[in-house]
Amino acid sequence: MRRAIAAAAAVSLTAGLTACHGIFGSGGTASPAGTTSAAAQPSTCTIYAELHDAEVIVSPGHKSECDTLISDLSGGGLVWSYTPNGNSISNLTQQCDVTSGGYEAVVLDDSGATLGHSTCSGFETAGWTATTQPGPLARFLATQQQAQQQQQASATASAAATQQDAGAQQSLTNDVSTLRTASSALGDNTSVAGGVNQMKRDYAQEQTDYTREQHDSCPAAAGDAQTVSQDSQTVGGDLNTLNGDIENLQAGGIQSVQSDLSSVNSDLSTLKDLGVTPGADSAPVVAAANQAVTNAWAAISWAQGQGQTINGDAQALVTTAQNWASEHGC
Repeated sequence: MRRAIAAAAAVSLTAGLTACHGIFGSGGTASPAGTTSAAAQPSTCTIYAELHDAEVIVSPGHKSECDTLISDLSGGGLVWSYTPNGNSISNLTQQCDVTSGGYEAVVLDDSGATLGHSTCSGFETAGWTATTQPGPLARFLATQQQAQQQQQASATASAAATQQDAGAQQSLTNDVSTLRTASSALGDNTSVAGGVNQMKRDYAQEQTDYTREQHDSCPAAAGDAQTVSQDSQTVGGDLNTLNGDIENLQAGGIQSVQSDLSSVNSDLSTLKDLGVTPGADSAPVVAAANQAVTNAWAAISWAQGQGQTINGDAQALVTTAQNWASEHGC
């Protein structure tokens, strides 16, 4: 708060309030402050300290009363006017509640309250009495402050809830998009099928070399048997590659999609807890992802069976080729 108050301002404040005591004093015709209901809104006027956070509210107050206060309180570089200082009463603190001749004045200031304290002292010096119990105006302002604070708290909570809802919706949108991309990539993955086909091609070459062995005479047939053995080793290498493809498909494909599915389900659970309808239709994407996972596991099972069978046949053919060469004296 801007609290720079010159000594001259304090003198003007006391003198002014002493003068206005005659206006707001026992000679006034207003009803006593104690007759106003706490729930009723009293007739008030409010003046504000320009470039400061303090304000004074008077009841019963009309323009003439506040005009006099503005004139009496202004001076020494301190200016009071009808122009609000930008503060809601919910952000200010009551500094004093004073009465005089049926009038009640409440001084509000921020937590520092230097000007508020000075203003309160000025009222008391001018003959106003500080109340021990809140008067009707003070009670009304306290109720108004509480209502404003509740509204602010409600607005803050509402804004936070709106932000939370928006964040959850955005998270769902992002995770559904990620799941769609991951499940599509998983469905398009042909690595294990390609690995099996490579084993089939290399095994076919092994069979071709064994056939050549059967048509060659010694010592060429012995060389063919050795080639068949090398072909079998190539098939074994293909099996190792296939197993690597399977591991990659499990870790990089299936597990990735399953993680994305978990994220989407978590997003849906969060939105349900918030009582919010999901903005993104995740059902088709989730169904496609689950199908992609099922298909991937089926492809892995098929590839493992094919790989073991082909490798077993390739190893057996090596024994057959060696036996054929031995039987023919090569």
